[in-house]
Amino acid sequence: MPQQDDTATSPKKPPKTFPQFMSLPPELHILIANFLTFPDIIHLKLTCTYFNDLIPSLPHHELLQAELTDFALAHDIYTCRYCLRLRPAGKFADRMLRRGRGRYGRDAERRFCVECGLMPRSGTARYGPGAQIVVQGVMFVICMVCREFAVGGKDCKGIAICGSCWEERTTREREFRDGSHLRAALLG
Repeated sequence: MPQQDDTATSPKKPPKTFPQFMSLPPELHILIANFLTFPDIIHLKLTCTYFNDLIPSLPHHELLQAELTDFALAHDIYTCRYCLRLRPAGKFADRMLRRGRGRYGRDAERRFCVECGLMPRSGTARYGPGAQIVVQGVMFVICMVCREFAVGGKDCKGIAICGSCWEERTTREREFRDGSHLRAALLG
């Protein structure tokens, strides 16, 4: 009786191969993406440039709904009406996160981030020179002197001025005072 060789393999059926997700046609990817909810749709967009380009951005009303999810509440993220992004609270002025423009406010759809507020557009409410913007308790201004957005405050006349312009101004005033005192001493 012939002995069976254990090393020889019996012919097996090749395992069934399932198509890889990336090999599916784009139409199916879009259909699948339509069933995803936030944050899963965002996570899929972040996996690669293909999905980022293929899947359209969420419209503003869906972003506002997304900001009410457990994920958004846990990560303290909010919607910007201009750039249509979900951004952390630190990217918004404190006023944008309170009262009417807060998460549950009646004007939440009018909230915009500081970055968008600094880009002026005609016909829209944005920040302009002299604006005082408090972000997480820190006062920023659009300086009336240099027109830069920087940490600053108001001078004695209520004019918004940045820290570097404030230093220049106080140095000039001090030099002027010191010079006028010298002139008064020489003349008198």
